[in-house]
Amino acid sequence: MMASLQYLEQRRQMAKVARAMWDRKLTNAAGGNLALKVGKGLLLISPSMMSEQRMCDLTEEDFLLTDYDAKIHEGSGRLSREADMHILLLKNFEYIKCTIHAHPQFCMVYASQEKPIKTATEETQKRGEYFGCVEYAEAASPQLAKNVYRYFEERRELAEKIGIGCILPLHGVVVSGDSISAAFCTLELMETDAVCNLFKNIIR
Repeated sequence: MMASLQYLEQRRQMAKVARAMWDRKLTNAAGGNLALKVGKGLLLISPSMMSEQRMCDLTEEDFLLTDYDAKIHEGSGRLSREADMHILLLKNFEYIKCTIHAHPQFCMVYASQEKPIKTATEETQKRGEYFGCVEYAEAASPQLAKNVYRYFEERRELAEKIGIGCILPLHGVVVSGDSISAAFCTLELMETDAVCNLFKNIIR
């Protein structure tokens, strides 16, 4: 089965990133998913319940090959329930090749309070003054997907040059990149900024 899979190396990279998300507390059992543009009109998307049921321990076969209409071309099972959100970004931004939705441990403090994360390091300041909040909408709803897309669209000039991210109130975060590794880097940098902001007042 594995030998016949399309985009095998990309699937391996996605599985590696999914495991790193779990191991580094960049997501939790409440959810998390990722998507990668792999061909003209084609995406690889993680399966439903990758965190709650699998603790992000995925194999190459688990990722589903789909298109912008969410039609599955290869693989079995259900797409992540956040598939529409990933598809909107990957379809409409040339620079963005990978998107990750996650529940990072320290970013969740900000998500729970519906507060933006001020960028705190040289690397993240290139991505804007802060990682902002989108308007609240229920998790996995079409409206949430639209709200995330609107956030990126309002920052299109930046989003077409570098990975950016946003906070989903009471829910988690979404980040982008021009590769799997770049999107993962954006996620970890966002989490680092959350830590820097939370602990800055301890330093004397």
